Order: sequence, then C-alpha cells, then structure tokens
Amino acid sequence: MFELDGDFPFLWRLSAESSEGFCAVAMVVPYQAEDDREDLTIETPVLSMPSDQSRSENEEVLQWNQDDIDLFLTMVNLQRQSRNLPVSNTVHVDLADPAIIEIINVVAAAGFGTPCTSSGVLLNSTGQYPPFHCHIGGLASLNTVNGFKPCIVVTMEDDDVVCVLLDDVGMIQTGELDQLNRHDLLLVKSSDVLHPGFASGSARGESQSAH
Repeated sequence: MFELDGDFPFLWRLSAESSEGFCAVAMVVPYQAEDDREDLTIETPVLSMPSDQSRSENEEVLQWNQDDIDLFLTMVNLQRQSRNLPVSNTVHVDLADPAIIEIINVVAAAGFGTPCTSSGVLLNSTGQYPPFHCHIGGLASLNTVNGFKPCIVVTMEDDDVVCVLLDDVGMIQTGELDQLNRHDLLLVKSSDVLHPGFASGSARGESQSAH
C-alpha cells in the first residue's frame, strides 16, 4: 500500500525497445537512499516515439508532470467513488492492484502516445444517440467500425477529445494503419463520445437509448 498526498514521487523510465527506435515506458517508484529495497518498477504496454535519436538509444528518467498527476488522481478518486469509498486529499493506493496498474497504463498512454485520427475508424453517430457530457478521466464509449468500444477521456480542448482505447478496434482502413489496439490514443470530436453503457453491453436505460 502506498500513501499519496502533496508529495508525488513517481517517475517514468524510457528505455530502448526495438531497432525501430521506439522507447518502452515504465513507471518507477524510488525508495529512500537509506531503504535497502530496490526501486519498484511497473512496466506498461505503452511505446513512446523518441524526440531525438539519443533518447531512443539511452535510458531516460522523467518526473511525472502535473497532467500525469491530475489524471492519475482523478481516475483513482473516480474508482473510489464507484466503490462507495470517500474521496480524500490523501489516498492509499495498492500498486499491485490490477485496477491501479490499468490506471497507470492509461496515464502512460496519455503522456507518451501519439493520437491517431478517427477517419475510417468511427461510424457517424451525429443525431443518433443522446448527447454525453464527458470529462477527463471518465469512462466513455466510441461507435467504431467494429462495434462500440470503451475508452477513457484524457484530453479535451474545444471540440477535440483525445481518448485512450480500452479494447482493440481490430482491422480498419484509415490509409495510415490497419489496426488500433488497447491503450492507443484516438483523436475524436466531442459528438463522437458516447455514454459508456453502449460499450458495456448492459441494458440501455432511458437516458442511454438511441433515438
């Protein structure tokens, strides 16, 4: 169990992953110098495109920035609310909990992934489904060419929304790539973001029903 308050000790470690120059992204929790334990490392499935050749050849360690911290805490508190636990400025997180590890994966994807455009990926949903007011860190769904897929909203700016996919989209044809995978980033419009119930397969309530 790890206690978080105003002091956020998390780091990112980027290390060469392939001959193609991509970097593997891992989260590192350093222990104090007097602590005889090794630093805790949590590998993520996220690959980062290096900004320069030297970064793709040498390991690099970065501090979490404010966007990383805000997204992580937002998702942790949303998870606590879903479990009817109180929201607090100081939270305890279990870094062995698969749900927390998945939040870390989403934060890594948001920070280091490159958003793909939604052309050829989404079906037109304009006017077919009720408006959904999404928020950063919240669960949503997208109406893709391979069915409704769950996602997490990680960035919102005007009408543009960036989502982290929580499921593979499968074979698509966008002219740039033929498949989108879990933890890939997708740039969409706010009108494309739908209630998460569509991707869950749960019975649609009146507020979710298609018109």
